[in-house]
Amino acid sequence: MSAPARHLPRTYTPEAGEYVCDCAAAHTWRIDMAGHLFPEFPPDCGARAWCSAAPPEVPRHQEPQPLA
Repeated sequence: MSAPARHLPRTYTPEAGEYVCDCAAAHTWRIDMAGHLFPEFPPDCGARAWCSAAPPEVPRHQEPQPLA
């Protein structure tokens, strides 16, 4: 398993989702659309990067339901 990608404040979000800072407090930030800028870290936060809080969801193939 690879390490999660790390993103710096003021760089663009690659995808929508929840991100967590890498400090002990694990501050979270959620974005609903890719392309926004990552925010600065909260005051007194010792983080160096934002990381994805969860792996991206893989869409599941759904078989069409037969007509009754």
